[in-house]
Amino acid sequence: MFEPKQVYITKRVKDEIIPEIIKGMMDSIMEIKNIVELDYLQVFDFSLSKNKKTTYINHSQEEPVYSKQLMLANLTNKFIGKVFIIDDGDCITVMLAEEY
Repeated sequence: MFEPKQVYITKRVKDEIIPEIIKGMMDSIMEIKNIVELDYLQVFDFSLSKNKKTTYINHSQEEPVYSKQLMLANLTNKFIGKVFIIDDGDCITVMLAEEY
């Protein structure tokens, strides 16, 4: 799972999430790969601090259960919601949860 291969990013993800955060999500997957076996579905749940200057991202997977919290300060982000990153064996797809 999540070996180098073609990555597809939906238009809505590109429109709503800055490239630095998309790269950060991919980097987070690569980091946990050395800690736990990766599930085909990686979930990133975004929320903002009250002052909207800090983005909190909960990165999780179901099997095996794993979760970690990411915190990004000083990046322009207005997106709140879930992003799925799916490895189907042939390619990796980055999409908003509602696009699934």
